Parts: sequence; structure tokens; C-alpha cells
Amino acid sequence: MSTINDLVDAVYVLSVRSFAQRHAHIERELARHGIAFRFMFDHDAATMDPALVAATFAPSDMRAAHQSLVLKNIQVWREAVAHGWRRVLVLEDDAVLAPDFAARFAEAMRAADALAPGWLVFLGGLDTKVPDSYLLARGPLVAMPLATAEGCVHDLEAMRRRLAWLERNKVTLAADHLMQRIDRECGTAQYWLRHPIVEQGSVVGLFDSVLDAQRLKHSRAFNILRNRWNKFQRRRLREWRLRLLLRLGLRKP
Repeated sequence: MSTINDLVDAVYVLSVRSFAQRHAHIERELARHGIAFRFMFDHDAATMDPALVAATFAPSDMRAAHQSLVLKNIQVWREAVAHGWRRVLVLEDDAVLAPDFAARFAEAMRAADALAPGWLVFLGGLDTKVPDSYLLARGPLVAMPLATAEGCVHDLEAMRRRLAWLERNKVTLAADHLMQRIDRECGTAQYWLRHPIVEQGSVVGLFDSVLDAQRLKHSRAFNILRNRWNKFQRRRLREWRLRLLLRLGLRKP
């Protein structure tokens, strides 16, 4: 089987220089899967260039931490386009990879090989609400806009389009919503994996969130329980119900 680094031209982890605990986590996590990677430390919130911020963002209620994450993503796209890399894997520093990550990732990249240039493959979303059509899809890729950005693969054309869009527009959205908007406006296809292979450590309870205002309102224990309940009732329970309705002839495929 090909290694992850055989399937993409680069692997980036978006992080902050002072987040030592998260650095140790992601280093262990990627080592388990034999993945070589580079940290993206540029544009930490405390050291962002005011001129770059003014040139990139329009006035909004975005926090500095959200602006920082946008700039880190943009820096990845710039480096990838400058090198002519065909596709890159980008992870956030609290990413938790599924035990079968390598096999499912390879399957997804084989499917992506058949796509027209200009795409994003979202690797997460395990606790996110999804339509019935997603639960009934065969996969491995399902056409849907990404929900969050804990793990994504971007092809070269998608990154080129985003950089061109940014030359004409200023940013008022967090990274995940920004990618949704740009890709929608530029005709870039976004896909989920039918079986997600990345989760957020701040969602499953390994870390406290630093960006999500909703999770910041609650204790880590509460967020762990909510995550487990959401995965059960939004995925497993609904899929059982759909499969039963299909078997009984009460639902069309």
C-alpha cells in the first residue's frame, strides 16, 4: 500500500508556536500512520502583520484567532501553488486520525484521481448533521460542501482559484465558511468521505476549544458527551432507521 506521503505532495499541520501540548499530540498521531509533515506557524495571532491583515480582511467581527487561521490556510495555498504541487493534505493541530486512515485515504485519493481539476475533499464531519442522501450514498466520495476544516485535501486548481478570488475580494468569514464561499463562486467541487477519517480533538474531548464559541460555553465533559450522542443519533441511529425503512419497502433508495 502507498504511504500517505506518496499520495499527496505535502502534508501541513496548522498550529500556533506556543501550543506545545497540541504539537506533541499531532506528532504522535501522524507518527502512528508514518506521515511526514510540516507545521504552518506563520501568521500566529500575536504576530500577524497589521498591513497584511488590512490588505486581506474587510471590517467584520472576526477575532484575531480566526483571521490567523485564514492566513495560515492562504499561506499553504501560496506555497503549494508556488511549488506546483498537485495536491496537499492540510490538518488542524488537534486532528485525530481513524485507525484505518491510510486505507480509506488511499481509496479516497484513487476516487479523486478521476475528478476534473478543481476540488476539495473533506475528511471530517463525523458528528455533523447530514442529509439522508449522504447516509445512503455508496461513496467513497459524496458531493457536499464542507462543514468544518479539521482535515482537507486540496488540489492545485482549487488553490489557484482561491488565490485569484482573494486578489479581487477581502475576507469576512472564518476559514471553513470562506472555503465554502470561494469554491461555490469559483465552481470548485467539494466532497465528503462517506466514512470520515478525521475528528477534532477539541470536539472529542482531548483539548478545550480555542475557536468554537459554542463549545467554549460548556465543560469538556459536557462536550465529550454531546459529541458521542451526536455521532450516535445523527449517524448510526439514523442509518439504522433508513436501512430498516428500505428493507420494509417504506422508503425508496
